[in-house]
Amino acid sequence: MNRVAKVKELMVKNNVDYMLLGPGSNMFYLSGFSEEQMERPLFLIISQWDTYFLAPKIYEEQLEKLNFNVVSYNDGENPYKKLNIEKGKSIAIDDTLWSAFTIDILDSFSPSRLIKASNIMREVRIIKDDEEIAIMKEGLKIAEKSFLETLEMAKEGVTEREISTYLVHRFIENGADGYSFEPIITSGSNTSMPHLRSTSKKVRNGEVIIFDFGVKYKGYSTDTTRVAFLGTPTEEVKKIYEVVKEAQAKAEESTREGIKACEVDKIARGLISYYGYGDKFIHRTGHGIGIDVHEEPYISPDNKRNLQNNMTFTIEPGIYLPGKFGIRIEDMVYIKNGKSVIMNELEKEIFRI
Repeated sequence: MNRVAKVKELMVKNNVDYMLLGPGSNMFYLSGFSEEQMERPLFLIISQWDTYFLAPKIYEEQLEKLNFNVVSYNDGENPYKKLNIEKGKSIAIDDTLWSAFTIDILDSFSPSRLIKASNIMREVRIIKDDEEIAIMKEGLKIAEKSFLETLEMAKEGVTEREISTYLVHRFIENGADGYSFEPIITSGSNTSMPHLRSTSKKVRNGEVIIFDFGVKYKGYSTDTTRVAFLGTPTEEVKKIYEVVKEAQAKAEESTREGIKACEVDKIARGLISYYGYGDKFIHRTGHGIGIDVHEEPYISPDNKRNLQNNMTFTIEPGIYLPGKFGIRIEDMVYIKNGKSVIMNELEKEIFRI
């Protein structure tokens, strides 16, 4: 069964008459077409009897080459009048669709029910096929090679932002389409803030450096975190690092088919708490990854979903000491034949610079 057919099957189960997707990961997943949202409507419409694009005329030839029917419109035309959508029916709308388009859809078709497309799409996308996993593995090779090359220029006096910029350059040179998120390269006390973007701060001897990075490759994302140190790591840094490393290893070892996502989180969180740092682990243990860098399944305390074969996600516990430093180690894993498989090849030791 192809992807669109699976969506249609789930639409019936969820009593959805139409699904309307805008540019983004869902559209790419079903059609292979990638574009950014713009001020003009560009939709993929799915119903039991039809699947087609509504698009500005400038995209007509491009979309037809993907073997989809295309309803095109010119500037000055009302695109909503060209949609084959019956008024008063139920519609699933892409979660990330701009609100301006959603308002126009409500005004044009007065749906009896409006639901998030993610209610359906996440059930289709959460299980990856072998080709998707192979693409992410290839992306990881590019990301890891680029990271190792970047370590060579991460010397004292170079800024976090300069390191980040160089890393992105290596991504492209090594064959990536771009980055899956702006790299988080932080140093010293900046590392205690998990999502702080790279700044103009210069790295200094005696500091932790966090490298959180990922590439976009053939439409799919990667996400990895490793720790480096400029000089000789202090005893406190080594102690915290070993706690995080053990927590990650225990969580990865526990990951298997049938275990609840919250149980994996509990294992990592429990070990860190055992060593007295429970209140310093301030985020979930992991997140699903695929086309989007963050997607289902979330490895979090409140997710009671059972993990299944071919689900792909990260395991990334961390400890953050405000004003001092933070440590996080992150791998991508998937479940194969009931057991977890680590997709990364990078070693998990502190990289000495």
